Amino acid sequence: MSWAHRRTVESGYDQMAEQYLATKDPEDPLALAALEDLASLLQQEATVLDLGCGAGVPVTRWLADRGFTVTGVDFSARQLELARQHASTATFIRADMTELDFGPETFDAVVAFSSIIHVPREDQPALLESIHRWLGPGGPFLANWATGEWDGEEEDWEDWGAPMRWSHYGWETNLEMLRNAGFEIVSTEARTGKGSGDDETWLWILAKKPLDK
Repeated sequence: MSWAHRRTVESGYDQMAEQYLATKDPEDPLALAALEDLASLLQQEATVLDLGCGAGVPVTRWLADRGFTVTGVDFSARQLELARQHASTATFIRADMTELDFGPETFDAVVAFSSIIHVPREDQPALLESIHRWLGPGGPFLANWATGEWDGEEEDWEDWGAPMRWSHYGWETNLEMLRNAGFEIVSTEARTGKGSGDDETWLWILAKKPLDK
């Protein structure tokens, strides 16, 4: 990830962490339904990587509260301060997710909620290949993406006083990237719910690493 792109996202979330957290519903039905689907595929105390964990609500906390061994990754220092308050049993790493270097088959599952959309889209295929490598055979990967293609920046996101940048392809290209990285698609669905303001529609994808990979 380029320094300028990373700095916009990192500093933006540092500045607006509390405002963004205030928009997060800890009982978000879309997120919780997706997490229930994921949990049904995991053994007790499974290891889960949460990429772009933010302030830990609701995802990191939900997973940790159910006994999973969770590692949360984010490069916003302020977001991680909040996450440690909300999910004290999880392990947190401050890092750019595109620069992580976990060993093969480190995790039983990986989740990425509203986070890969901040990674430059040209870097996303390599990131998905890394996620595939970090997963054990049969391991699920649960993530959401925007449904359309866009690469750009808002100078004052939601009037919170800081810029933010996004970068993503459309529906079919996201699925193609996952397949090219070696994943099998389990389910894909556009679901609409409350985002950081008005209702938003996201592409929710549950994929898995094949057992023989």
